[in-house]
Amino acid sequence: MRFIHPVDKVSITQHFGENPQTYAQFGLKGHNGIDYRTRFVDSPLGRRYVLAPAAGTIEEVGNQGTKGYGIYCRIRHEDGSQSTLGHFTKLYVKLGLLVKKGDRIALSGNTGFSSGPHIHWGWRPKNLDSKNGFAGYEDQEKMIGDEPECNKKCPKHCV
Repeated sequence: MRFIHPVDKVSITQHFGENPQTYAQFGLKGHNGIDYRTRFVDSPLGRRYVLAPAAGTIEEVGNQGTKGYGIYCRIRHEDGSQSTLGHFTKLYVKLGLLVKKGDRIALSGNTGFSSGPHIHWGWRPKNLDSKNGFAGYEDQEKMIGDEPECNKKCPKHCV
């Protein structure tokens, strides 16, 4: 599976596994996702549209108040994996909705355990290891972008 970044301007402020001292209070070995900056000159309040990183079904929506992800949603992808995105100001999706890669799902914000406007995106594979120290989340950064170029044996693209 290949993902797109869930925002139109990509500025990653925290990568997977970083800052273990901050996340130890949650029983984690480090940050369990990717954080994206959303405050720019064209969005001084940090409000940007959030896009589905891959197709799937909205399997959970919620509001954890001042804790965790604040306003968030979880997408079950077609391969059985799931993405959790949060810290939103507003959701545009509801439980059970089918979304395509790139569909608008939310408006970013600063809800939950957050020190400023951003979005958090965590990814769990289908066969997650919930005892991996990251609550089953794994680093999806290597899966973002276009499909890798095919090799010479691929008849679809090679003449």
